[in-house]
Amino acid sequence: MKNNVLLGILFIMATIPSFAQKKQKIVIHSLSDVTVNADLAEWDTLNNVAEEGSWFYQLAQDASNLYVAIRVENPMIQHLAARNGILLTVQSNKKNKDDIQFLFPFPDSEVKRAMIREDHDSDGAYKAELINRSRGYFVYGFPTVPNGLLSLKNGYGLDAKARMDDGKLFYEAVVPKSLLDYTTPVATLKLGIYDGFMPLISSKSVKAARSGAMYGPYRGRPAARSKDKLTLTVLLETTLD
Repeated sequence: MKNNVLLGILFIMATIPSFAQKKQKIVIHSLSDVTVNADLAEWDTLNNVAEEGSWFYQLAQDASNLYVAIRVENPMIQHLAARNGILLTVQSNKKNKDDIQFLFPFPDSEVKRAMIREDHDSDGAYKAELINRSRGYFVYGFPTVPNGLLSLKNGYGLDAKARMDDGKLFYEAVVPKSLLDYTTPVATLKLGIYDGFMPLISSKSVKAARSGAMYGPYRGRPAARSKDKLTLTVLLETTLD
């Protein structure tokens, strides 16, 4: 089983590219009494990303928090999400201010190496174990949160859960609005499945010549789409009340 898992991961990483997208304007509706448990019971509908049926997302808010819900149905994208994480980026509207990034699941390199050497009963069990062995969240760019690995139990109000169930990957997260660095209610959010290739930190201190290689701040010309390329990110413009 472990050899099949390794071959599958290598195939996924070689065949699923990430590319820039056109910004979409959306309205984030209010949703109260959200329990972050990856159950998604509170969510009526989720948006189909690029009409591919590969993964679905929805955003909601209340007076204090931004909520994210995701369901991943494509097995290859599930592998990427479980192995590398689901990444929420809040793009800064300040010239010299880095984007905010929040990533979960976040199994580290040691966990990934150990799991390659282990046997798992099924593909779903392997993905679930990757999620369960996440040691925290990767955070970057929050004004009041130290960059790097953040404990699953923290005092900042950041929380996310993910789980495998019935062949699907479910994800739910909450980010307090007080942690988001924006000067106007209009916010640009990037939501996506992290591919594991591009540098994770989207620092604007990096020279412009290298910025095209950054996952977060890249705003170059969108790559040509082909029918065999699955969408890994969605770029959203919205208003946070």
